[in-house]
Amino acid sequence: MKTLLVLFTIVSLSFGKNTQETITMNASFDGYEDGFYYFTDEEDNNFYFETVNKESLEKYKLSGEEFIGRSFEVTYKIETKTDEFEEQYESYSIVKLILIEEE
Repeated sequence: MKTLLVLFTIVSLSFGKNTQETITMNASFDGYEDGFYYFTDEEDNNFYFETVNKESLEKYKLSGEEFIGRSFEVTYKIETKTDEFEEQYESYSIVKLILIEEE
């Protein structure tokens, strides 16, 4: 019976973990303002990202105007966070950014 309980616990823990799924889209960079990075996808949906991974920020200086209007392949994840009022919200974070070369 102990073996069954231990096995059940291990299986429950492995399936109960939060897996971080990533999403990839093509989007145009609209700019950086008030701590957010703004993009618009091919269907005119607007996205704002709280964070961008370090490697992408070193490669693309998104705080300036050089890349505004340029197209990127954006890979991001969505995390649920809690604010100072204990309310939950979704936070979008870029995990990979690739500039799409325009012909």
